[in-house]
Amino acid sequence: MVNQLLSRAPRCYFFSTPPPRPRSLSGEGRQRGDFAISIIGRGDRLAARDRLFRLILLLLWTALSVYFTLGHVVWRDEMRALSLALTGDSVTAMLRAIHGEGHPALWYLMLRGAHAVFPVREVLPVVGWLGAFAAACLFAWRAPFRPLVLALILFGAFFAFEYAAIARNYAIGMLGLFAVAALYKSRRDRGVTIGVLLALLCNTNVPCCVLAAAILGFWLVELLGEEGLRWGPKYRLFLLNAAVAAAGAALCFATVFPTVHDAAVIDHPGGVGPVAVLKALATPALSFWDLVPPFVPNSSVGAALFGILMFGSLLGLARAPAAFLSALGAMLAFELFFQLVYPGYYRHQALYLCYLVAVYWLVAQGRGGRWPESWRIDARVGRAQEVGEALFVLLVALQVLTTMAMLSTVRAGYPYSRARDLAALLQRERLDKAIVLADPDMFIEPLPYYLPEAPLYQMRAQRFGTVVRFTKQVRRELNPDDYLAEGRRLHAATGKPVVFVIQHRLRTDRPTRTKEINFWYFSTTPEQVRRFQAAVPRIAAFAPVVSDETYEVYALR
Repeated sequence: MVNQLLSRAPRCYFFSTPPPRPRSLSGEGRQRGDFAISIIGRGDRLAARDRLFRLILLLLWTALSVYFTLGHVVWRDEMRALSLALTGDSVTAMLRAIHGEGHPALWYLMLRGAHAVFPVREVLPVVGWLGAFAAACLFAWRAPFRPLVLALILFGAFFAFEYAAIARNYAIGMLGLFAVAALYKSRRDRGVTIGVLLALLCNTNVPCCVLAAAILGFWLVELLGEEGLRWGPKYRLFLLNAAVAAAGAALCFATVFPTVHDAAVIDHPGGVGPVAVLKALATPALSFWDLVPPFVPNSSVGAALFGILMFGSLLGLARAPAAFLSALGAMLAFELFFQLVYPGYYRHQALYLCYLVAVYWLVAQGRGGRWPESWRIDARVGRAQEVGEALFVLLVALQVLTTMAMLSTVRAGYPYSRARDLAALLQRERLDKAIVLADPDMFIEPLPYYLPEAPLYQMRAQRFGTVVRFTKQVRRELNPDDYLAEGRRLHAATGKPVVFVIQHRLRTDRPTRTKEINFWYFSTTPEQVRRFQAAVPRIAAFAPVVSDETYEVYALR
């Protein structure tokens, strides 16, 4: 009955009247007023010199990313995933181990499958790099961008380092977004390819579930512009794909929730009110500041300018309602998530940048719909589109500056972590079988990559294990006396030497209290530090690193 009523209803077009014809991206199309991306994209067929240029870009990206990967020291989040992926005697046991861990299963399955074929630790960086390499190949050959924009995106820190050298699940999320952008034009109205890709995207990481919903929003708004409210085959196909994507999202959330890391989320003692929500929506700099190069000082003026840059980069999509609304929705959703639920780091924030790239990709192919003619959006937007495109280019150019900063730190000899140096020290001191305690506990999670047999003891949970859980159900307050007493107990019980690995903060001049995560604290007094250092000699103090994994090392023999 509903179908019959809809079929008799007059066709209502929300964003165009009548449905738009395919738009040309040529100069002639622009003169007719058709939407096109002038600075960002190109719609003509690739000439031979363009293909050669793209091949050169891909080769250069490969060389740079391999350089980063070969010199990269595995840090805790990378090794944590491999430890969990290899847990249990079966895939079922592994799936039970990762339940509530905070990430869906796809990355763990990839690591476990690769390790089953090649049972060596190096599958971790290789599988991570291959995900980024696949995304780079797809992007270099299929993205309809001009040479400068191609180069800026490929050599941005997220593409060349964060998602290539650091073996995590975010590279496959980027690959999923680019696959949707590459296939959307040809597969949107055929089968469930897009729905399957979105289901897989949802199972790369939790933020990508938000981006999958944004892509479905893009599709729906575009359909409203083409079909109006009249029910038809395109809506049925959309709902089918949406159902497939929703099934993928449900699988993700069944794997992730309920979380075992109740201490990792942002704490709101007074609850979340309307003021907090409005502040989060209005301050993109608080959510995306890691997209600014590290040498730029954090200031109120800088935050205001960066907020203008973030919102302004959407103006390049202003003539395409599906693109503009979905990108705006994704940015606002990320702001709420990063400020109210879980803090976003560069790896998370760059996922939004990948989505913005994918949306510009779609618009450069003529997708995204049109606003109603009566709204005269094209006339009102004026040159704002070109300004928005320029701001988008500036945003991706900032990532290249971050890449240059990373290159500088690598060449200066600052590794990402001191875990490899710690393993070498313990082997050199014949402490490779010693019990290792760390503050914070998670700082020794990468050690098994370089020293597989080292027994790791978690002070807060008071148990041996390689994977730390960020929970409130542990000892929340620790001090040097606690470590010394526990180390002596373990030494007496096992006869093994005990090594304390402590981040650089033992001071004898004043008391300290450090917040490690929301509910975990490490406190010292000058007297406690003196007692600890008198009983346990320090054998090493490592230099600074790119991340936070550097240590002072003490040995109780």
